Amino acid sequence: MDGPTVDLMMVDPDHHRRGLGRVLLRHAEETLFARYSTIRLETFPDNARATSFYEACGWVLGCRLEGEEPAKLEYVKRATAG
Repeated sequence: MDGPTVDLMMVDPDHHRRGLGRVLLRHAEETLFARYSTIRLETFPDNARATSFYEACGWVLGCRLEGEEPAKLEYVKRATAG
């Protein structure tokens, strides 16, 4: 984690679809939401598995980061009240 950003999180492909990514992401979210009301992460547009995963976990596409090479997508998530 870097500031309000989930900077790098990966699960070995041999261990996909076992819930490990959700556990790791949930931990990162809880840690970051203790300090920030809006958190973010980046992924590559061609990584359909990642974008589907983040969207299934409640993340919302914020913008396409065009100034970077290769281009990236920014996803954001806001803390819920309560």
